[in-house]
Amino acid sequence: MAKKIIALVFLIAILGVAMGSVALAIGETAPQKIPTNVKTGKQFIDLLNNIVNWIFVVVMVGAVIFIVLAGWQFITGGGEPQNVTQARSKLMWAAVGIAVAVLSQGIKAAVINIIGG
Repeated sequence: MAKKIIALVFLIAILGVAMGSVALAIGETAPQKIPTNVKTGKQFIDLLNNIVNWIFVVVMVGAVIFIVLAGWQFITGGGEPQNVTQARSKLMWAAVGIAVAVLSQGIKAAVINIIGG
């Protein structure tokens, strides 16, 4: 029982650090209100930046939660094949989420470079 409590405290600490890192990952500018009246290229770039920043934050927070849940399932699963398979699946989908978030930032930069913003 003591091992499970220590593991839970450890996972909560990791989650706290990870959430702080995700919050700081978007830089100094937090996602703003999404503009609805886009008429110029600059406004389009601002719209694109805001949408991608929101997607990035949401997906990264979800990925961190999945990683923590998978770790918890590995610890408490007791080596049962079904629990290990579910935990691996969660880790895989967390990796997919992180890849999508990073890809969204890359696509944003490519579009801005093509548009010339």
